[in-house]
Amino acid sequence: MTTLSLRAYTSQATVHDHEQHQLVLPIRGHLDIQVGSHQGTVVTGECVIIRPGESHLFHAKDAARFIVADLDSLPDNLAASQRVVFSISTLLMNYLLFLEAQLQGEVDRNIDQLSIALFLGLLEKQTCDHRVDRRLLRVLDTMKAQLDQPHDVASLARLAHLSPTQFHKVFRDSLGISVKQYLTARRMERARAQLIHTDLSVQQVAEAVGYQNLSAFSRRFSCYFGQSPREMTRQYSSLTPATD
Repeated sequence: MTTLSLRAYTSQATVHDHEQHQLVLPIRGHLDIQVGSHQGTVVTGECVIIRPGESHLFHAKDAARFIVADLDSLPDNLAASQRVVFSISTLLMNYLLFLEAQLQGEVDRNIDQLSIALFLGLLEKQTCDHRVDRRLLRVLDTMKAQLDQPHDVASLARLAHLSPTQFHKVFRDSLGISVKQYLTARRMERARAQLIHTDLSVQQVAEAVGYQNLSAFSRRFSCYFGQSPREMTRQYSSLTPATD
């Protein structure tokens, strides 16, 4: 059985353990925690895994808020991971913000079960083998929020308070890819979502992800997904039921 709850903790340190697996995901503020061999701070955009019988000491500011999941068993990707804290995807983070509002609304068992199912589905897609260097968090947020803007390494490095050389190394060590590869991936994924889920034209989508030249966008998109933007739009349009 899996349950989700919205919680706040106090600034007074508390120590306990529990019989089930527990995931704590900050949505506002941070959590100071000692669990197993790990001691440190868990911030928004991260998740801490607490296993059954594992004693943990924790405290947080009164204004901090957390989504807490209690589970009988962990998804395979989390169970196989040796990490205590890992970075979560933007998609899961956005869903947690939705859950914050949902958990404060009316109790509806059907909606609660659907919410849990979607949470578990997103959890199974997490890559748990890395934790993003916190110096990059502001950089990643800026890049994702401004995909239509050019991003040069010097400006991004300043956001992280690093030199360009240090920034390149920290970025690749943390994410396993270069800045250019990361930005291209985010732009292509955003473009695909907009082509499938909105009525924006290919030109509008291209501009929304930073391409003023439609041909350049189409070439990059085709190389990334193996089909052109228009081919993808037609493919998904054919799968959408007609409406009156």
